[in-house]
Amino acid sequence: MPAKDDMALPYFRILSITLVVVASCLSHLPLLSNAQEAGTATYYTPPYTPSACYGYEEQGTMIAAASDEIWNDGGACGQMYQVTCVSGTNEGTPYPCWGSGTVEIKIVDHCPAGCRGTIDLSQEAFASIADPDSGVINISYQQYVPYIIHIIRSIHLL
Repeated sequence: MPAKDDMALPYFRILSITLVVVASCLSHLPLLSNAQEAGTATYYTPPYTPSACYGYEEQGTMIAAASDEIWNDGGACGQMYQVTCVSGTNEGTPYPCWGSGTVEIKIVDHCPAGCRGTIDLSQEAFASIADPDSGVINISYQQYVPYIIHIIRSIHLL
């Protein structure tokens, strides 16, 4: 007769496979934090390396540099944010927002001293939500964790 622990192994495998399938189905959906913050966004242009968080390792183009407000001594590295264009400022185009007005970005750098925005988006990220001619926009932003990471963390695998 198999030991009690040996019988639990197939059930654990089935549970693990089920969790992976569910996580894969939900991985494209974000888990948003409850708090939306207000701020401003600017943009910077390539090259995007080296960065304070990843050195010369490329991180794509939907990236941003964090101002001191969210930098947290490097704790912001790798964090994901959903950024939404709310309106223009008096510094540029009066109605700069376009498209869905929302982009998801990854923090890869620290905005240098004198940074004019809460979040300094890559040129590509900025252009996906607003007219780059505006230069500075008012935004709402909130941190999010992709569901796959949230599920893995919740079952203590990451």
